[in-house]
Order: sequence, then structure tokens, then C-alpha cells
Amino acid sequence: MHKKISILLIAACIAISGCARIFPKGPDRFYFGAYSEAEAAYNHGDYQAAIDNYSAYIAENPDGNLAVIAKYYMARSYANLGQTDKARSYYTEVIQKNPDLVWAKFSEAQLLELNSSNLSLSN
Repeated sequence: MHKKISILLIAACIAISGCARIFPKGPDRFYFGAYSEAEAAYNHGDYQAAIDNYSAYIAENPDGNLAVIAKYYMARSYANLGQTDKARSYYTEVIQKNPDLVWAKFSEAQLLELNSSNLSLSN
């Protein structure tokens, strides 16, 4: 039963996340405040603005449905800015606090990629 609920929650988060990326803000559109602003910034490659807005969303909604996704994309934003220690920290947090969610699996893959790119740079 717990697994079914987790799967439904994941599906809902992905659907909401996708909607936030597809529809622009407006009275008849889906808009999730700072999260939507973060998504727009991330999609435009403005990773610092994405981090700022994801942080604002998490501060306002620490247990919100999109908080895990926000932390994952904060990690990706830090990685894109070359701040790998901060990226690792957020990936690790996602994995430790949400091991059953797909975002933990994505975070594990990103950590492996960060570690392998660091190994190839040092050789």
C-alpha cells in the first residue's frame, strides 16, 4: 500500500513539474510562485536565479510536493555552476531523506557522474 501511494505521489509531482514548465504564468495558467520562477530560470540557464527561487520555494514550503524536486534541481544548478560540493550536498540530502522516490535514483546517477568527471580530471 505504501509503495502504491509513493508511486502516485511521484506521478503527481512529475505531472505538476511538467505543467509548471509547459504553461506560462497567467490567470488561466498553472503557476507555482517561486518554483515556477526557478523552473523558468533553470530552463534559460540562469542557474543562480534558479537556486535563489528554488530556495525561496523550499523556505515557504519545506514539506511541499515540489520540495524534493526543487532540491534535486538546486543540486543540478550548483553542478552547472561548478560548485560540486554544494551539488553533492543536495543530491545526498535527496537520497537520504527520500530513498524510495525516483528523485533519489536521479540523484545517485548525478553523484556517480560528478565523481567520475572528477576522477577523469585528476588523471
